[in-house]
Amino acid sequence: MTRGPVPQKSIDTALPVARARGLVACCTPGRESTCDFVICETSRTTLVRVRPGRRLHCPVPEIAEQYAEPLGRLRLVPDAAGRSRELWVVGQYGTLRFFRIENTGLFEIDRNGKLPGGT
Repeated sequence: MTRGPVPQKSIDTALPVARARGLVACCTPGRESTCDFVICETSRTTLVRVRPGRRLHCPVPEIAEQYAEPLGRLRLVPDAAGRSRELWVVGQYGTLRFFRIENTGLFEIDRNGKLPGGT
């Protein structure tokens, strides 16, 4: 489990983006918590973990290395049709980067949860 307090400022920054995608259900932080909130969209359910980041503009492999622990916890959730597992990284000035966790790796997505190709 990540040490330190819950990154509430980062979660508060991310919630308006999440609410634009669908109904948001916040999760109780704790030792067994896998995600910070769940977004219920029309075509999928998305589990989101939000983390603050200092080096926001680094390559995706470096993001995967920096956030290995939250990515590992999200990978414990079985992959299924209609389910998405995402890591959102919030910069110190409120900039967000979004990543989808697939079985084959980590992929950057847009704020609507779509890969650059459109899915």
